This record gives sequence, structure tokens and C-alpha cells, in this order.
Amino acid sequence: MISWLSDPGFLAGLFAGAAATLVILVGSISFLILSRDHYGLDHWKLNVQLPVRSMWMNMGYWRSSEEFPQACRAYLHQILATADILTGPDSLRSIAILDVGIGCGDQTRAVIESIGSQSPRLPASLAYVGITINQTQQRLALRKWHSEPVKSRSGGMKLDSFHLFCADASKPHAWSEEIQSALNKFNEPKQCTRKWLLASDCLYHFSPSRQPIWQHAARNLGMNFMGSDLCLSETATLRQTIVARVIGVLMGCPWNAFLTEEDYREQLVASGFERASIIINDISDDVFPGLVAFLEKQDKALAESGISLGPGFRLARRVFGWFAASSVIKAVTVVAKLPKSKDD
Repeated sequence: MISWLSDPGFLAGLFAGAAATLVILVGSISFLILSRDHYGLDHWKLNVQLPVRSMWMNMGYWRSSEEFPQACRAYLHQILATADILTGPDSLRSIAILDVGIGCGDQTRAVIESIGSQSPRLPASLAYVGITINQTQQRLALRKWHSEPVKSRSGGMKLDSFHLFCADASKPHAWSEEIQSALNKFNEPKQCTRKWLLASDCLYHFSPSRQPIWQHAARNLGMNFMGSDLCLSETATLRQTIVARVIGVLMGCPWNAFLTEEDYREQLVASGFERASIIINDISDDVFPGLVAFLEKQDKALAESGISLGPGFRLARRVFGWFAASSVIKAVTVVAKLPKSKDD
């Protein structure tokens, strides 16, 4: 028999240690329970509705919006309005959309519902392919799509095909055969008479540049382009330009992500779009100030419940505040179409 097991002193010490540990554990739990403010705000966790109903993520268009989801939807509608999708000739035709940077699927739903709501009496149809670089976002988008009905499904628009993929939209040469197959269906005669690349609030992250996706859309897929982006002011000083580019790198953008409108147009033309068709609208006044005000309001509201907005969003508030005050960076909507000989 092991000698120390028969030692009374060892056994006494063992039991004493166990008893002391138990006393400390019970005491700690009792302290936490008794010291807790049962009438505080911690029970907010029991009142949160899950899953979260909205997971929008863009800068928002704040002219007539005060809440984030509404502002994000309005931001998307500014793009569709610039392209004249909802009220122009395209509203009478079948449409195919390659939507890059879809996030968690709110944009997908809004695109389909918006187009569907405009064609209750028309035989319009939509083919849709969405791409996000984040697999978690893709899974959430798919869950939301299958679990929540889309209003436009019962409207006059027919949803011919629908796909959501996880891929790097900035590198179309690396897309899977499954993605290429879904896009090839856009060329079938029964599909569409108008095809669009949609990129909302994401192109400044594309590395090495926007041109690979633009060139692929224009030359290989026969698509027009509509989107939103950030442009560098033509009047920015060298110092302001350097500061803006450093901020861009910290945001995860390539060094030359922010282009002037002139350079932006030249890259679109070089990618295959018609110069005369290019529309670039400055919407900065309805984007940056409203976003900054919302972030400030949200930070204060969360703090009242003991929650932090987080350093990332606080830093974003300062960056967008500088954009608003300096006008060095502009928020813009953009439309560029193919030459008519290629498109019609």
C-alpha cells in the first residue's frame, strides 16, 4: 500500500484543502449573486429577437431615413434609380443580374422585391446570381432565402433562376465551374434581354482593382454595370490624397482604390463600356453626414444598456466624419452600359 495514503497528516491536509476550495467557490458564487443588481438592464439579452431580422451592411442613404435598414435599402434604390431599372425600359423586359458583394442576403431580397413590385401586370422575369466572399454570410443568406418568403414571388415577375455563391468576386478567372454554369444560362434565348452587373458599396475593396470584374462582365458576359463606390475628389491636395489612401489601406483596400471621376471613367471605357453612357452621381451629402449621426446615436443608445459599439465602428465614424467635412472622398452611384452594337 502507498505509504502517504495511510499518513493521517496527509489525509487531513487533503480534506482541508478540498473544504477550503469548496468554501471559496461557494463564497464567490454567493458574492456574484448577492452583489448583482437584479433591477438593472442585463435582462436585455432575454428580449432580443433572434435571429436578427436585418443584417444590412452599406453606408446608407439618409435623406428620408433614420433607421439603418431603411437607409441601406434606400441606398440600393439610388443605384437602381440611376440605372433606370424600376421605371425605364428595363422594367418592361426580362433581366439578369450578377450581384457581387451581397453580404447576408438583405440586398438580394431587396433587389428581387423591388423589381417584382414594379411588374405586377408585366411578363417580366429575373435571373439572379449573387456572390459574397464570406462563407458565413452565404450560409446565412441561403437560410434566410429558404425560411422567409419573398413578396415578389407572387407578383407579376417570374424568378427564372436563383443562385447564391461564395467566391472572390474580384477574381472572376478563379470562379468555379458551378458559377460559370449559372452565368452561362444568362445567355440562353429564353432568359433575358438585359443583363447587369450590380456592385453596391464593395468595389473599393477589390484587389488588385475593379477592372477584372468590369472586363469580365463587359467582354465575356455582355453585362452593363450599375453600382455605388467611393471616388477621390479632383481638388484633393497631395497630403489629403495620401491620407485618404492610408485610410483606404487600413480599411482593407488596395493603395489605388480611390480614383477620381476622370480616372474612373477611363477605366470603365478601357473595360469595354461606352463613354457616353457613363453616369456618375455624387450622393455624399445624403450618405456621410447621416451615417455619422446614426453611428453616434447608436453608440449612445447601446452605452445606456452597457454595450459597446466597438472600436471598429467608432473609428469608422471618425473616418466618415472626415469624408463629410473635407469632401476628399465622395460617395457616388455609377452606371455604365455596353455600346449598343454589343448590347442590342
